[in-house]
Amino acid sequence: MKSLISIIAFLMLSFTAFCQGGVNFEHITFDEALAKAKAENKLVFMDCYTSWCGPCKYMSETIFPQEKAGEFFNPKFVCVKFDMEKGEGPELGKKFGVRAYPTFLILRPDGSVQHKVVGGGDLEGFIARVEKGLNEKTSLDYLNKVYEKGKMNKKQLMAYQIALNDAYEQAKSEKVGEELNKILKDKDKMKKEFWPILEESPYGSDNFKLVVNNIATFNKNIGKEKVDAYLYGNYSQAIDNTTRRNAKEPAKTLEQIRQELTNIDLENKDQLMSKIELAQATIDQNVDKIISLAEQAAETKSEELWSIVNALNSISSKVNKAEAGRIVALGDKFIANSPENGKAYMTNFFEKFKVAAHVGVYFYELSYEDALKMAKQQGRKLFIDCYTTWCGPCKYMSETVFKQENVGDFLNQNFICLKYDMEKGEGPELAKKFGVRAYPTFVIVNPDGTIRHKLVGGGEGEKFIERVKESFDDNKALGALDAKYNSGNRDKAFLSQYAQVMVANYDPNAKAIVDELLKISTDEEKLSEDYWFIFGNSELSPKDSEAAKFLTDNRSKFNETIGKEKVDNRLSEGLFREILMVIAGRGQKTDVKRLDAIGREVKALKLSNEKTLLSSLAIAKAVKTENIDKILTACEKELPKLGKDSQMIAYYLSGSLAKANDTQKARWQKIVQANTGK
Repeated sequence: MKSLISIIAFLMLSFTAFCQGGVNFEHITFDEALAKAKAENKLVFMDCYTSWCGPCKYMSETIFPQEKAGEFFNPKFVCVKFDMEKGEGPELGKKFGVRAYPTFLILRPDGSVQHKVVGGGDLEGFIARVEKGLNEKTSLDYLNKVYEKGKMNKKQLMAYQIALNDAYEQAKSEKVGEELNKILKDKDKMKKEFWPILEESPYGSDNFKLVVNNIATFNKNIGKEKVDAYLYGNYSQAIDNTTRRNAKEPAKTLEQIRQELTNIDLENKDQLMSKIELAQATIDQNVDKIISLAEQAAETKSEELWSIVNALNSISSKVNKAEAGRIVALGDKFIANSPENGKAYMTNFFEKFKVAAHVGVYFYELSYEDALKMAKQQGRKLFIDCYTTWCGPCKYMSETVFKQENVGDFLNQNFICLKYDMEKGEGPELAKKFGVRAYPTFVIVNPDGTIRHKLVGGGEGEKFIERVKESFDDNKALGALDAKYNSGNRDKAFLSQYAQVMVANYDPNAKAIVDELLKISTDEEKLSEDYWFIFGNSELSPKDSEAAKFLTDNRSKFNETIGKEKVDNRLSEGLFREILMVIAGRGQKTDVKRLDAIGREVKALKLSNEKTLLSSLAIAKAVKTENIDKILTACEKELPKLGKDSQMIAYYLSGSLAKANDTQKARWQKIVQANTGK
C-alpha cells in the first residue's frame, strides 16, 4: 500500500512539473545540484546572472518560460541559477572565471565544466548552442583538450572556433581563426559547414570580401536569406561605426560602402542607402538634414530608430527652438514604434528636446525622488521653486519672470527645474527638509541630494539670473559655505560672508554666526562698513544685546563711517515700528505710558528724524483714545510734517478709521488728498 502511495505521489509531482512549462530552475545549493545530477544521471545547467543585466532578464523573462525551453532543458539537466553578486554567486563566479553576463555553464556531476555559452538569444539559436555542449565531441572542454594535443583537422578547428566564440573567449578564437585561414582555401570557406566561421567575420575582413565577391555561390550553398542577413548586418554596423567618435576617414568609408552596394543584389538595400545618408548628415552635423530624415523615418515607421535617435542626439546641443520643436513633434511616433523595453528611454530622450523648444523655464513634473535619480544620471543640479498659492511674489515669478526666454534658457541649460507647492503633496516634507521659512524660496540641490544654495525672494529676469549664478561660486553658495564652516573655517572674512548669506535666507542661525564673528573682531573692524550689515539689522543686534550697546556707545564714530542718517534710522527703527503698530490698531501691549517713554527716548537720542517720529507719536496717542475726531484732528496737524512718510501713515490708519461716519470719512478723504495727492 505504501509503495502504491509513493508511486502515485511521484506521478503527481512529475505531472505537476510537466504542466508548469518552461525551464524548471531549482532553488538548491550548488553542491545539492551536483548530487542530484549524479543521482539522476544528468548534467547541470547553471545560469550565471546579475540583477542589473538586461540580457539576463530577457532570458529569464522571455526565453526560459517558454514550453519548448522546458521540453528541451528539463529532461536533460538539473537546472539552477545563481546571482553572481549574492549568496554563493561571487565564489562560483571566481571558481569558473565568469567575466560576462549572462554566462551559462554545462557541468558534469563532478563539478567540471563541459561547455560554456556566453550571451543569450532566441530560443532556437540558444538551444543549438547548448546542444553542442551536450555532445562530448563538440563540447568546449573536449575541443580544448584535442587542440592542446595539436591534432585538429579543418572541421574540428572550425567547431573549436565556434565553441570559443560561444564562450566569448576572443583571444583564443582569433588565434584559431588565424590557423584556419592558413589551411582553408576559398573553396572550403564557401561550403555550408564553414559558414558559421564566415558569419562571425566583420565588414572589411578578408572573409567578408570573399562573401561579397562570390555572392551567387554563397546564395546557392548557404541560402540567400542568410547571406543577405549577414551582409545587411555587417554593412549596417559599418555605417554606424562611421559616426562614432574617433572614426577613421568616415566619409571615405561611407562612399566605399555606397559603391559596393550599387553592385550587389541585396534585400533592404534602400534602407542601407538611407542609413548612409543619415550617417553623412551626422558627420557633417547637418541639423536640418538629420531632422528631415527623422521626419521621413517617422512616417515610414523605419526599423532604424536607434540610428536616427543617435543622430538626433549628436545635434541636441546645436538645435534652435524651432528645430527642437520639429523633433518634439516626432516623439509620439517614435515612442509608439519602439519596443516596450525602449519606450521609457524614448520618452526621456524626447523630453530634453521639449526643454530646448520651450520658451521660458521648463518645469519637470517629477517626484523629488525621481528628480534626484535624473540628476544623478545626468550629473546636473536641481532648481526647485518652493511656492504657495497665496504668495503674490510666487505668482509674479511664475507668471512673469519664469516665462521670459532668457531666464528659461539659463535655467533649462544649467538645471533640472521643478516646482512644489509647500502646502500640498510632498511640499510640507520638502519645506521642512530644505528649511523653507519664507516665500518664494528657491533651492538648488546637488545630484547627491545635498543643498548647494538657497535664494529667498524673487527678482526681475537678469538680476534673478545673477542671483542664481551665486550657486556656481564656492564663496557665495550656501552649501559650500556650510561645508567650510563645518570643516572648521573661522576666518573673519569667511564668517562675515557666511552670515550675510544666511541673513539673506532668513536663517535663524545667522545671529549665532554673527556673535561668533564679533567675539574675534576688533573695535576698528566693527566700526567699518563691512560690519554694518550686523549693526544695521535689528535682528542681528537686538535691543539690550552687546551689539546694540556697541552701536549706541560708538554712535558718533558710526556717523563718520556709515552716515548720520543711516545710523539714526537704525536707532529709531524699533521705536518707529512700535509706533506704527499702535497706529495700525495692533499695538494693544503699548499703552500711553509706553508712548510717553518712547517720546522721551526719541528726544534723548537727538535723532535727525526726530520730528517725523514725534509727529507719528502724536497720531499714535490719538489712536489710543479711540476717538475718531481726535484722530482726524491729530492727522490734520501732524501729517503735513511727515512729508514722504505721510502716505505710509495714512495706509496704516485705515483700520483705526474703519468705524468712521460719512462726515468723518469725507473729512479723512480731504486730509489724505491734501497730504498725499490721492
